[in-house]
Amino acid sequence: MKILVFSDSHANIKNMEKAIKMFNCEVSGIIHLGDYVEDVEKIKKICKDKIFLQVAGNNDFTEILNEKIVDINGHKVFLTHGHEYNVYFGIDRLYYRLNEIGVNIGLYGHTHSPFSLFENDFLILNPGSISYPRGFSVCTFLLMEFLDDVSYKFYGIFNDVIKEINQ
Repeated sequence: MKILVFSDSHANIKNMEKAIKMFNCEVSGIIHLGDYVEDVEKIKKICKDKIFLQVAGNNDFTEILNEKIVDINGHKVFLTHGHEYNVYFGIDRLYYRLNEIGVNIGLYGHTHSPFSLFENDFLILNPGSISYPRGFSVCTFLLMEFLDDVSYKFYGIFNDVIKEINQ
């Protein structure tokens, strides 16, 4: 199962639309990690046949949860925006939370910068921002594949062209 992972769209969905158009036939679902989760409602109108998972961010004023544990093809995944874990100052609190709840995969946003860490069987990923990057020159997102193992690729949008990037 392939999933597109976005964060921090901040009411600007044009890059999400480009990514979905590029990968539409390949993906089964879309994850939005907060900050303007209402953008998901707009995207749902474009691709009605996808699974949508989302958490609220610090700029969301909604009933949607700030974090959740989901099962994706047999893999437990922790979704959070990250602001409650002070991810601007490192991922230690998030790492300890994953250990505490017994989940090996954590996805977060908030920093607007892509990030990956695989350590002690824990995989922690941040797709960056699909609309407003910080400390990185292009808007970014993730494509994840959940089979027996989990794989992922970061993508950047360069002048309307989507390219795989090394993070």
